Amino acid sequence: MKFTRFTLLFLIALAACKNDPSHQNNSEAASETQIIQQADILLLCQAVEQPKTDADTPSFEVFLQLAESKVKVADVLNCETINPESYEQHQIPLKAISAVGGWWAGGGEYLFVIEEDENYVVKKGEIFEESEDGNYNYQVIAKYSKKGKEVL
Repeated sequence: MKFTRFTLLFLIALAACKNDPSHQNNSEAASETQIIQQADILLLCQAVEQPKTDADTPSFEVFLQLAESKVKVADVLNCETINPESYEQHQIPLKAISAVGGWWAGGGEYLFVIEEDENYVVKKGEIFEESEDGNYNYQVIAKYSKKGKEVL
């Protein structure tokens, strides 16, 4: 009978420890509460290898790096990092965290990430030679919380 009581008490104590959040893996707990800082955010351009065509049209994928994670946010024809000194020229807000884009065959596609309403928001705009108003018409294409979770 003593063996059964001892076993029962041991199992109850073991179950209590398993459910105790203080015994949770420290790195797991830290990653759930870690806030991503602006310094850890970057838009990246990556060329896509395509079969040769007559026009040799370039192709790039744009990724948003949020600390140690990286997520694809767009496909564009041409892409390079845009320096803050050129933001105004492309109607990018001066408080943008990072920006990329490029011009190809009469048109340009540009993206930037900015902090809005406690989230990191990626916006994409386009401009063409024949545009009458010269407006890039930036639209939200992705939104992430400061913990790196996608916000719908």
